[in-house]
Amino acid sequence: MVSEGFTGLGRLTALACAGLRDLGRHTPWEGLSRCGLQFVLSNDFHRGLLEEKGQLPSRHDARRAEYTQRLIPNLFRAMGVRAAPGEHRVLFGESGLLQALKAAVLQLETDRLDRCIVGAVDSLVEPQVVAALGQLGLLRTPANPVGILPGEAAAFVMLERPSAASRRGAVVDALLDAPSLTAEPFHRRSGLHAQGRALSQGILETLDAVRDQGARTGLIVGALNGDAYRARDWGHALVQLRMAGRLTDLREWSPAASFGEIGAATGLVGLCMAARGFSRGYARTDHVLVWTAGDDGARGAFYVHAPGSRA
Repeated sequence: MVSEGFTGLGRLTALACAGLRDLGRHTPWEGLSRCGLQFVLSNDFHRGLLEEKGQLPSRHDARRAEYTQRLIPNLFRAMGVRAAPGEHRVLFGESGLLQALKAAVLQLETDRLDRCIVGAVDSLVEPQVVAALGQLGLLRTPANPVGILPGEAAAFVMLERPSAASRRGAVVDALLDAPSLTAEPFHRRSGLHAQGRALSQGILETLDAVRDQGARTGLIVGALNGDAYRARDWGHALVQLRMAGRLTDLREWSPAASFGEIGAATGLVGLCMAARGFSRGYARTDHVLVWTAGDDGARGAFYVHAPGSRA
């Protein structure tokens, strides 16, 4: 068992170690001074809601401070690595993942870094998180067949410019393109219903930034998770996208179908699913749109191409 019974910081460290070690087996990262790290964790939205209502002790800010200050040093110490990458930071939530991807792309394009590791770790099976989800009525139960099943995941990717990867003889699994970040002006517990506006806006921003404007998209990897609120948001977004003549009649994958709801890790797991689908041939396309969404209102999307296909 990867988490070895730990909770909190220890659990996240154990999950991150497993993910980073797996990345290291395929992509060595020696020379960390020119390698960055963007690390994304849960924004702890659901526990935060109950803390605001006084139904849980208020520890949201303390947890964030602990994770920001201690997780990366603990992670590299546990792995036996003497020093963390020269530039590193911790971000939170689904919006944090899109911020991480956009920051990594900018750092590489401006030659600030040679490579950048982007990692996302989240666990919704923590006892207190499960309890919070239950109190908020979000879990799938016999009485609530449209709730979520909690999961946990750690995903890590190494990003670098294609030309640099080619020079060092690296195997390129996928090409990342056009990350976008939007948000609804309210969260899912506000009493307002999301109608796909922010989600469709983010997806259109991504598609418009792709060279063929997404015309060859053959697969969508999205954040559907069994939750009716999320499904309605996606349904409204699809109507708006198809009215604009985009993304009609495409296959869809959802990480939650295999891993349960994995929160902030959903988008990066979607990237890994697309890359593995390319390498093993079952993606049946060279062009994939990935979208993600958070209960705090965050929405985002990015595009993934198979190696050699972005022409």
